[in-house]
Formats: sequence, C-alpha cells, structure tokens
Amino acid sequence: MTAEALDRPVCTATIRDDETVVVTIDAVEREFASMPDAIGYLAETAGELRRPVKVTAFDPSSTTQPETSLIVGTDGSVDEDTTVPAKKRVPRRTVPSQAQSTPRASSTATAVRDVSPVGPTAVIGAHFVPDAAAAEAADAASRAGQPDTTPETRPALPVARQVPAPAPAPEKTPSPVTPVQVEQGDARIQLRPEVKAEKAAAPAREGFRGWWNATFKANLAATPTELATRARRARIQRPLESHCTMAVVQLKGGATKTTVAYHLAATYGRIRGGNILAGEFNENQGTLGERALAGAHDRTTLDLIRNLGTVTRRTSDLVRYIRPQGDDRIHVLASPPEGADRRRVDGTSVKAAHDVLLSLYNLILLDTGNSAQASTWRAAVDVADSLVFVAQNKADDFKLLEATIEGVKTQGHAGKFARSILVITNTAQPNAERLTRLKKYGESIGLAAVVVVPFDRSLQEGQDFDYEVLNPATRQAYEEATAALTDQL
Repeated sequence: MTAEALDRPVCTATIRDDETVVVTIDAVEREFASMPDAIGYLAETAGELRRPVKVTAFDPSSTTQPETSLIVGTDGSVDEDTTVPAKKRVPRRTVPSQAQSTPRASSTATAVRDVSPVGPTAVIGAHFVPDAAAAEAADAASRAGQPDTTPETRPALPVARQVPAPAPAPEKTPSPVTPVQVEQGDARIQLRPEVKAEKAAAPAREGFRGWWNATFKANLAATPTELATRARRARIQRPLESHCTMAVVQLKGGATKTTVAYHLAATYGRIRGGNILAGEFNENQGTLGERALAGAHDRTTLDLIRNLGTVTRRTSDLVRYIRPQGDDRIHVLASPPEGADRRRVDGTSVKAAHDVLLSLYNLILLDTGNSAQASTWRAAVDVADSLVFVAQNKADDFKLLEATIEGVKTQGHAGKFARSILVITNTAQPNAERLTRLKKYGESIGLAAVVVVPFDRSLQEGQDFDYEVLNPATRQAYEEATAALTDQL
C-alpha cells in the first residue's frame, strides 16, 4: 500500500487538547470530534482518489512522538508510513552535579591514614589503595614518549575501618500489656483510600491516544482530561465504612430534585456498582416513576409501607415494589399517584421503610417533597447522612434555596452542611451574575462543594431519563457531583 500512496494531496491531522481533530487537505481545514471520525473522512478522500493517502498526525502534547506519518487506505485501514522516519523527542538527560562528577581520587588518596585505634576495633575488608598522583604522572609520561621517572612508591597501607564493639543491650523491663479495644470509627482502622497506583498510570484508553494504542499496540500516556476522569471515578469508587443515605432537598416544585436524585444514583450505579436505590418519599405526587423505566408492576412506596411487616431483610422481598433501571444498574421506588391514601405515608412510616431499605442497599438517594412542615420531608432530612441542595439558574430559585437552608437549620441539622453539596442546573439562557451569586451563597454557608450542571435538552421537564443521550459535559458534571458527595461520606 505504501507504493501506491503519493505525496499529494498534502494531508495533516492535528490533535487538540480536547481530543478534537483538525484535518487539513491542501490547506482546507475541517474539524472532527474524534480521530476515528477524521480517519473516516480521510478514507473517503482516498476512495475518491482510488488510492491511499499519506497523512501526517501532529500531537503537540506528546512528550515522546509529537509527529507520526500514516497511510490511510480506501477501506479505512491505517498503517504507519515506514518510508518516513518517526520524529521523537529525546528525553532530557539530567546533568550530574559537581559533587557527582568530581573524581574520587582525592577522597581515596586521603583515606590512607595512620589511625590509632581507640578501644576495641575490628579490621573489615582491608585492601590496598594505589597512589592516585603517582598513577597520573606515569600515565602522562607514557603519553609523551618519555621514560617513567616517577619514583617508586611503596604500596599503600591497608585501610582499617573502625567498628565500635556493640554495647551490652540494656535489660528490658516487661511492661503491662494493654488490651486494644477496637470500636467503630477507630482511627487505627484505615480503609484503602484509593485504587492502585498502576491503574492511574495505565496507558491511554480514550480519545486519539486510546485509539492509537488499541490500533498499533502502542503505549501512549493518557491525556490530562482522561487522568481527571480516572481520578473522579476513583473517588466515586472509594470504599465506605457503612451504608449511606442522601436526601435531595429544595422547597420549590420542578427544581430538578427528581432529575438530580436519579442521575446521581445512575452515576453511582454505572461507576461504583452495588445495590443503589433512588427512592421517592413524597407527600405529593412525584414524577420519578413516570420518567424512569417502567416496571412489571405499578406498586409504589405506599404498597411497601402497607406490607412492611411481610418484608424481611432479603432483597428478593422487594422485587414486587422496586423497578430495575437497565444499564443504569439501580432500582427505583416511586411514590404513589395522586388520590392514593396518603395517611399511611408519614414520617414514622418513612423512617420504618428506610430502616428496612438501608439494610439491603449500599446507597440510597431520596427524592423529597416541597414542604418543610411535612413529616415525610422532616423524616428524610433526619435519616440522611448528607444533603444535596438543588437550584436552577432562575430568579425565584435563590429565595427558595435560602428557605430550604433555613428549614434544615430549624430542624437542627445545620451540622450536615459541611458534608453536603449544592447542584446548580443551568438554563438555556443562563444568567452569569445569578450563577455567581448562587455559588457564593453555597460556599458562604459552609457546603462541601458546589457543582454546576450545564443545560441539557434531554433533561428538560417531562422527558424520560436516558443516561446514554446526556451530553459529555453533563456526564462530567454529574460525575464531579457524585465524587464530591462521596468524599463526604
């Protein structure tokens, strides 16, 4: 295939830091989202010419091989152009310090001394040290063609290193043995805080570098973007000491509580795994059951509470009440529809149901209602280990966020702010001044993190939840929010 490829047209592919690729064919540029898309375009060009094309790939961020010559075939195959030598950056060599580059002759010459031993000594590894000055003079004479007139020097004395005699070991006084009592939360119990270091240092698996490594069995390093993604995933996968509950709160209806609760749970399910539940304990009709995947039944939280006495600590007992969510790998427990008997759904029943669910699920995300006076809302805040405050970049959301914060304070849970987060969802036309104000407010009340989720049409009110169609920036924001939440658990 190399013999068929010609130098014209001149094709280049430049990889940017965000993994997008700019293809130039005879000075005409075109941008692509990934390297495989760029290769497809180059293959089409080769098909039009009925022969392979030569492409020079530039990766400015590479520290070893910033420029690579390729040949793209009409069928989309990619081979390395062996007729062009690869241009590699030579790694810098460290310059030895003056202390390292100084000959050791002077130190060895002065090592021969008449030492008068003091106290008991032992001679270890005695050896002769040649006279360095005499050796250099003899070598210089031989190079000049003159006879060696260096006076004969007597061999150096053996070097004796002094080793003090070991002092007698002091007698050990037996100390009383104190039994160690390990309790929950003991500082000496250390869980592994992160994944193995070799995972973080693994070669690139995403973007152009990941494609290059998979195609040519190469070992290019991961980009900073991919390393940041791995770091977020490691934080989400951090081991926890116990099962945990997080409540999503905001006194305004339609403020993305359900959306945030579901997608935080889905992010946990996809990255962390395990038993994850998104539950809806709402004094009003919620939308979680409508926007999530439908189950084989229509049972709700109310049905679970009515039959709580028949539910044991086995997951199989919950099959009749929960709704699996496919690739998101979570379960959904929806609230009852409007008109149902809500007298049974009160704070006491919510706590009783939560006690059973917590024994079966590692992580629970609770979607709450809109009234701080409702017993269900107060119960959700009571049982939560962390809180997730939500707000949209809208004029009235700021006031209701302040009211939500005051409601939590009034209930005596201001101490949870330090392990809680604020998730702000931007609108189609975000107000930069209001966004800054919301972020500063979250920081001023001592929240652990403030995360901004960009506007995403797939998350508009009424749309069914589909994690696969989220924009990459939206996924990244939910990963950061999930990681920040896990840091506080």
